[in-house]
Amino acid sequence: MSEQAPTRDHETKAGKKERRRVPFQPRQILMLALIWLVLVGEVNVVTVVGGLLLGWLIMLVFPLPPVDHSGRIHPWRLLVLVTHLVRDLAVSSVRLMIYAFSTRVPHPGIVRVPLHAKADLYEVNTAELASVVPGTIAVDVRRKPRLLYLHVFDLPDPATRQETIDDTWALERRVVAAFGSAKELADLDAAQVPSARPSGTDTPKGDA
Repeated sequence: MSEQAPTRDHETKAGKKERRRVPFQPRQILMLALIWLVLVGEVNVVTVVGGLLLGWLIMLVFPLPPVDHSGRIHPWRLLVLVTHLVRDLAVSSVRLMIYAFSTRVPHPGIVRVPLHAKADLYEVNTAELASVVPGTIAVDVRRKPRLLYLHVFDLPDPATRQETIDDTWALERRVVAAFGSAKELADLDAAQVPSARPSGTDTPKGDA
């Protein structure tokens, strides 16, 4: 009896230690830091280091299982992604400011965008980054088939709706280009063809 007690105590401590072990996930931390920079609107040493520390803290407090990812981070393409995000953020903010002083009534609507990247990581990142831009927010994401439903502040005509789809596809490509492999990017380019564009404005429906 006395010999078994230390063994059980050792197993208990080992189990607790195993549960506390959190895998280091640099890609997730980097994406959280990127979102932080977009929200802050400033890029300097303090905001970059603060974003990385905040991302690490979030992953430490709310650990997630590792994401199966075959690509790698491409610094130059990541810079392109950040640059486009900052530009879209500025342009959309100006548009909303104009709407605030305009007498024209906006026509909000929901746009269904089929996504073509096969990894959950790219789908989630595309939805998150699309929601960061003022005037657009993701209201639903489907995995099979991969669909992203976006609520857009103003959809006056079909051309604006198609522009939203094209912009989201371009965002998805920049995400895959920044974090994916060459094969994933080639597969995405092959899938993003004009014939895959949906028609009409849709609302989310229940899964089949």
